[in-house]
Amino acid sequence: MTNERLKNAYCEILKDIDPRYLGKPEMRPGGLSGLSGLFLSSVSENYSGAQNKVMIIGCETRGWEPLGKSEFETTDAYVKSAMNTHNNFFKKELLGKKGRGLSFHDFTRAVEKIAGKDGLIYSNLFCFSWGKKKGSPIKSGDDVFPVVKEFSRKILNAQLEILKPDYIVFANGIASAPYRREFFPHGEGGRCTNPKSYPERVAVEYFWEFMLDEKIKCFRIHHPSARSLNAVKGRNFTLELLADAVSAKAGVGATELHVPLAS
Repeated sequence: MTNERLKNAYCEILKDIDPRYLGKPEMRPGGLSGLSGLFLSSVSENYSGAQNKVMIIGCETRGWEPLGKSEFETTDAYVKSAMNTHNNFFKKELLGKKGRGLSFHDFTRAVEKIAGKDGLIYSNLFCFSWGKKKGSPIKSGDDVFPVVKEFSRKILNAQLEILKPDYIVFANGIASAPYRREFFPHGEGGRCTNPKSYPERVAVEYFWEFMLDEKIKCFRIHHPSARSLNAVKGRNFTLELLADAVSAKAGVGATELHVPLAS
């Protein structure tokens, strides 16, 4: 039911999008040729009953092509394919094992051990990647990036409205931070309030806690693949605070809940 609501919201948002943004790469001439496919989050079939709903927001997913070898038919069919691609990909990542380096989904698996998988949401700040290596769409051009940014903002807000997460971890990195602040402004009249840092534990540049819309506890960290000592401290401190919050909600002591390290 929740995924159906997401699908309907995505279709409404995308009803007027230029089909070139959704078609296969060969359908994206000119300035659109560097775009990936559209990234659309899905959730577990058991999401509505999950005790802890945690959204992890990354930056963009490289080389994302939900159509595969299929042709673009309708926006509705595209949305279904994109959500199915997300569902299959995320299930596989949660079953994966830590490799030699640091990866985004090493962090999501660490969050899963604390909060459970049913309420885990894997989302992105930007709904398209761009470029030869399919990285950030920020440099996709003055004609393309404003469109990417606007649809990304609308998709994220629809996810927040429907999924109503208890916690959000912004793990989208530094380069896209200005756009995160644009989507979710802080300061007087902004959506982000009650900022808090813990300089005795981790430098403020690497960790920040705040409330979104006065109801969602949020943590801002560097991208989970960042290797610096302070970035590792920020990730692990986030896991610690999340474990404390989950423990308090469940009525158990924090020491009873194992906190995995994301380093």
